Amino acid sequence: MNERVGSSLLDPLRLGALELPNRVIMAPMTRLRSDDGLAPTELVAEYYAQRAGAGLIIGEAMAVRPYGAGFPALAAIYTPQQQAGWARVVRRVHEAGGRIAAQLWDVGLARAERPGQPWGWAVADEVRPAMLSRDDIAALTAGFERAARAAQDAGFDMIEMHASSGNLFDRFLRSATNARSDEYGGALAGRLRLLLELLDRLQAVMGATRVGLKLSPSAMVDGAPDPSARDDFAAILHELSARELAYVHVTRTTADDRARGSGPGLSFAELRSHYRGTLLGAGDLGQAEAEVLLTERQIDGAVFGRLFIANPDLPARFAARAALNPPDRATFYTPGAAGFTDYPRLPG
Repeated sequence: MNERVGSSLLDPLRLGALELPNRVIMAPMTRLRSDDGLAPTELVAEYYAQRAGAGLIIGEAMAVRPYGAGFPALAAIYTPQQQAGWARVVRRVHEAGGRIAAQLWDVGLARAERPGQPWGWAVADEVRPAMLSRDDIAALTAGFERAARAAQDAGFDMIEMHASSGNLFDRFLRSATNARSDEYGGALAGRLRLLLELLDRLQAVMGATRVGLKLSPSAMVDGAPDPSARDDFAAILHELSARELAYVHVTRTTADDRARGSGPGLSFAELRSHYRGTLLGAGDLGQAEAEVLLTERQIDGAVFGRLFIANPDLPARFAARAALNPPDRATFYTPGAAGFTDYPRLPG
């Protein structure tokens, strides 16, 4: 019996410069297993190599320059030691037959340590576009170019620009959070300017077809739905359709988002109608729903997060329609192998 029949997830996909063997994409997921110098360890290399069966692994977000005290030990790629660690990760993934992209981001401003206060994620801190000087923006863009060269030297197959989930670049795009009065604010063309300049920098290093972009059109702004999201992201995706990108990776609202008041958000079908390039979709997808979305061409590749945490052989499980291991939330951010590299694979 051919177990692959009817599974559009197992179809190959041309993604920019890459030929993917399947459409099962591993989401970028922070796991906080970096060492004291924010470099990936041998355990991190094993974690990614275990998941090399993905059509593409999108690695966890990496800081492109020092981000100050008070944050958790987020991954980074701005020192030689960090770059060497990521080169080892990439080598292990390639030896296992996989492909991996580096997701790059920046918090925008370094933060002084706040004694007695617990750390918070960067997106929870009030770093808004108007807080950045022109010198800050110049330093930020230079940091992205250096990081792109480091990622290229480390052997990454692609780069993903992280402009989603309420982070600084998402805030640049939205009128509610971008109060700048210069060429980086105001009308949408100004709010989009920095993102396009950064994409230009990344593509100049990696090549146009080795750069992707992550957006969260349905992300909330200051705890509420963004009333301008529908019109703004229609225009943003139209603008991006005129550029040569490997892909655009979009997220939809999940049950957790809706419980926090996000509303229904924008559907993949609506986003697809505005973008002519390759579209990857994420948001608590399961196998059956992802297959329908692919068959209907609402998306071109399906991005899975927690399912990949718990199932290192996820494409093989989809091929066999096998039972899936449940993820253990308690170990998502804890140190060590537990809940990281010890999930069982299918026998044989």
